[in-house]
Amino acid sequence: MTVENGGTKFYFRCRSTVDIQTGKILAERRQQKVLLATRDTRLYKNLRSSALHVKAGEIRRSIIAWETAALNGQVVASDGTVPVPPVEPIAPNGDITIAEFFEKVFIPAKRGLRDSGKLAAVTFETYQNYWDLFLKKHLNHQQTFRNYSAWKGQSWLENLKKEDGTLYGENTVRKIRSVASAIFTEAIERGFLDSNVPPKHNPWRDIRVVKLPSTPTEQGVAYTEAEVETIIRNLDLELGATNKPLIEARDTNIRNAQIALALGFWAGLRPSEITALRWENVDVTVGTITVCASVVNGIHAKRTKTGENRVVTYLEPLIPILQAWHKRQGSPKSGLVIHRDGEHVSLRHLSDNIIKPSCEKHGLGERWNGFYGCRRGCGTLLVQVGATVEQGAKFLGNTTAVFEANYWVDKGEASAQGAEVYRRHKLAKAQQAQVAPGLTEQKKLQGELAALGLGDGVQQ
Repeated sequence: MTVENGGTKFYFRCRSTVDIQTGKILAERRQQKVLLATRDTRLYKNLRSSALHVKAGEIRRSIIAWETAALNGQVVASDGTVPVPPVEPIAPNGDITIAEFFEKVFIPAKRGLRDSGKLAAVTFETYQNYWDLFLKKHLNHQQTFRNYSAWKGQSWLENLKKEDGTLYGENTVRKIRSVASAIFTEAIERGFLDSNVPPKHNPWRDIRVVKLPSTPTEQGVAYTEAEVETIIRNLDLELGATNKPLIEARDTNIRNAQIALALGFWAGLRPSEITALRWENVDVTVGTITVCASVVNGIHAKRTKTGENRVVTYLEPLIPILQAWHKRQGSPKSGLVIHRDGEHVSLRHLSDNIIKPSCEKHGLGERWNGFYGCRRGCGTLLVQVGATVEQGAKFLGNTTAVFEANYWVDKGEASAQGAEVYRRHKLAKAQQAQVAPGLTEQKKLQGELAALGLGDGVQQ
């Protein structure tokens, strides 16, 4: 966005292959601008005004829909609406391959929902990406709805590994299962599994992720506090880069990435919790966050991963960061803490397009492994500074068993505590016996205490 005409007019600028006001296809991509608003004292005060960003977001979404329509050979109507692409009429048949169903029925239907605003763009992208990366090879042109059974998916996921032989993370396995299940659910709704035995049954619902080999989410790369501080400082150097397109939009992404890093490390939030965090649940004065929602695959849920809300008194370095961010946003009482034009951001986009290139530029490319490393780093730091298993578990929203298994490394503390329990027990018994009459018994007791290192052995 830019401000022109002596600071009175706000414009949206971008390069596009379509007319950004009508959606009509242009002969070539060119720079364009459209008036957003005229400065006033209420809604459109300056470039930081939220109402201005909302309008810019609406225009941006229209442009994306128009460009997508152009790529798909669709014609934009005179009123700027994009027609929903027709789903190829294929008669329900259990012998159709799952790959053909995905390509000719499932993905066109989901694309239509996305273009009409009934499906989040990130959800559509998840369907397409997980199909291309994982499911396409498995649900190939030999697998039909009629001959597919749960054991095939179970066996495949049990043997699914990365190129280096390591296991995929639990979240990845869950998403693979979720996308596969969505494909079968769509097929059931369209009658493609009516003649199966049993009919209308989704085999992917029989596959339990908890019984599949995977790397627990809490295991993996854990960044140190110094690394997170360095990454945030390095991103400062990327602000205002004139050699990059759309400077303002890029700077917004950079600042969002910095806040996400800070929330992940010093508040221990999961990426899904960072995406969903709202100012209604942040007290920047007291320094607490109420974690009560999550966004997974673009789907907003009014619950956390564990289903339990928690109040986090975040670590001290985050206090001035959130206070400054809150002030920069106009001291809002509601709305998303991290957003793009008032909407949820994609942390994957920030990770891949903002943070990772910066880390590679500054020699930290091999260390960057996504936002979850911040949360793991927080758990590790809590243990290092002396937090108990119970305290660390409460902070991260884990069970004590999960926190102990993934963060607590016993370096002899547990056995030392056991020995201390015995020592105190023995001391208590000895002290009770001291009140018994008789000098001989008292001398005997003092000798025992001295031998145990609990008394001075001096006779009274």
